[in-house]
Amino acid sequence: AVIAGFAERRAEIVRQLNAAATKENLTPVDDDALLDEVTALVEHPNVLVGKFAVEFLQVPQECLILTMKANQKYFPLLDTQGKLVNKFLLVSNIRPNDPNLVIAGNERVVRSRLADAQFFFDQDRKKTLESRVSELDKVVYHNKLGTQGLRMHYVREIAYSIGQQLKVATQAREAAKLAKADLLTGMVGEFPELQGIMGRYYAQNEGLGDEIAFAIEDHYKPRFAGDELPRNQVGVCVALADKLVTLVDMFY
Repeated sequence: AVIAGFAERRAEIVRQLNAAATKENLTPVDDDALLDEVTALVEHPNVLVGKFAVEFLQVPQECLILTMKANQKYFPLLDTQGKLVNKFLLVSNIRPNDPNLVIAGNERVVRSRLADAQFFFDQDRKKTLESRVSELDKVVYHNKLGTQGLRMHYVREIAYSIGQQLKVATQAREAAKLAKADLLTGMVGEFPELQGIMGRYYAQNEGLGDEIAFAIEDHYKPRFAGDELPRNQVGVCVALADKLVTLVDMFY
């Protein structure tokens, strides 16, 4: 039967999601916005469990989770350590006699989505972050303030100066130089929400070390009141420099 009330329908979806996840000894990704969107899309919800090839888990889980949520409105499933597994929950709007047909159709679609993510990840790793830095000179930061490349030149020098006080000057300048390079990758082009996160993965893939890699991801932090702070002093230097340049630019 159709559940007309939004709140009642939402509560029923939550109940079914939790029941299905518990049965698998897993936890669905917590996302209120996705839950609201799905509640608005279905009238008589029916939660089903789907799977995808385990090989896709070689792609960073942030990419897989985002593509499943954004493109397919699925609820990815996590294990007890918070790691993504190769299962997901879908909220169907029908209750067929044989749910396997609905599940198989959704699994076929998600396979293509995850293959796209795999493609972007593989292609991006063919170029180093360093090799992308010069391309930032072609990216307009603001029509009155010049390019992203020019802006990051200032960030680099300020990060180096702050880093001198914390004895991490060289690493801070290196991390600042690479901090925005992932903006030019296919993955971030497809999913801007992954900026910084992909930079960290690509830096680690290149063997640049966690100090540099975490600083690349963390220089956006804190993004809002109460957000996490950078995990190391290199990240602190780049984050401070990035925000100082932004403040000066806006008042300039």
